[in-house]
Amino acid sequence: MKTPHAVVLLLAVSGCAVSPVSSPPSTISPPDVLAPASAAVATAPALDQWWRLYNDATLDTLVAEALANNRELRVAAANLAQANAALGQRRSARLPQTALTAGAGYGSTVNDQLAAALDQTEIRTGQRYDAGFDTSWELDLSGRIGHAIQAAEADAEANQAARDGVRVAVAAETTRAYVDSCAYAARAAVARQSLALLSRSHQLQTRLHEAGSATPLDVARAAALAQQASAAIAPLDAGRQNALYELAVLTGRPPDTLPTAASACDNLPQLDAAIPLGDVTALLQRRPDIREAERRLRASSARIGVASAELYPEVSIMGSVASSAPGIGNMNQKNAIAWSIGPVLSWRFPNSSAARARITAAQAGEAAALARFDATILAALKEVKQALASYQATLQQRQDLQAAARQSSEALRLAQLSRDAGAVSALELVDAERSAVEAAARLAAANADVASGQVLLFKALGGGWQAPPALQTASFTSDQYDD
Repeated sequence: MKTPHAVVLLLAVSGCAVSPVSSPPSTISPPDVLAPASAAVATAPALDQWWRLYNDATLDTLVAEALANNRELRVAAANLAQANAALGQRRSARLPQTALTAGAGYGSTVNDQLAAALDQTEIRTGQRYDAGFDTSWELDLSGRIGHAIQAAEADAEANQAARDGVRVAVAAETTRAYVDSCAYAARAAVARQSLALLSRSHQLQTRLHEAGSATPLDVARAAALAQQASAAIAPLDAGRQNALYELAVLTGRPPDTLPTAASACDNLPQLDAAIPLGDVTALLQRRPDIREAERRLRASSARIGVASAELYPEVSIMGSVASSAPGIGNMNQKNAIAWSIGPVLSWRFPNSSAARARITAAQAGEAAALARFDATILAALKEVKQALASYQATLQQRQDLQAAARQSSEALRLAQLSRDAGAVSALELVDAERSAVEAAARLAAANADVASGQVLLFKALGGGWQAPPALQTASFTSDQYDD
């Protein structure tokens, strides 16, 4: 028995299948540790819901509302749904493609025309009824469909990582807005206390002047300090209001619908322990932007396989059944039915220059994706290092300003006692009051800087989204790219 030519052709073409594509690994060698343990940071694993370290029920509620109602998160979720739909479309190419047709009209068939030619009679025309069923199934011997599915899967995973990145940003920005609103309220309270102190000093200098114990210059200096303290309050109140507007929008509310609990906050949330950093490997696995860049690289590598498959024939199994008859009841007769089944080959050969150009473009896309992957890893490490340096600097600054504020407060107390005893001048007392007020204001600003530095560091560490188990165990090596 002779082997059919179609079978021989299929066996020959099957040897041209494109092997699975693997992406190149990152060229970055990250450091062994992010930072040594200290009073400010710890090497314990970083937390996902890091904002709970503040033990602030209001903050916990606000972050939960933001993650549920934020509009940017809804956009990211819609993009993910769109990518998943595209993946479903790619996967459907694995299944047979079918088409069903039916129609009615006036005319003749090919058989009518042949019969008329043989009998040398007129072509029989009349009412015709037609029905047909076509199906095709691509064997994907070249791997084109498989690589297209791999690219779509990587794109969907990249969109999921992008959504997780938005969650990280929303959690961090919500916490930052809440912390800012509390910080501005605390700073404004310090400014009002300073204004009260300087206003009392101005009143005292005025009474002393009226009694002949102070000069007009003493009164003017005290009045100027009181006005300066008053001028500092309005910008702080505006900053607090703007932070509340930001917080409202982040949680899905109109700006004027301010969160009541957040509006009442006037003390900065405090961490009870050192910030847990985790290790470098955990950071690279946790950061959604790194995962997104890696999935983009995987998709680019898969598209090389799609482009390479165009160099080889596409083989499909085609089948069709059609019937045409002058009446619906005659459509099942043998002479009204035509059918066929067999392989069909499509091959753009020998002109393959366009396909090779697409392969070159896909390879360039992979090189760019690898560079972006490496750049994302470097940027992540840089952000953590910069956030650590800034946070530690703000802690040292606050420690120094706390000592300075204590000394300024003590100096003011001694100046007031000395002034009552007539040992210092009014100018020296005013200078001590000014120093105490400025020290208190700088300390309040430093406390706000520390809180902002904490949020910035938590954000750089990539916390704020819930990693599924499959992603928690992922590794960033060349093995992960294998099909």
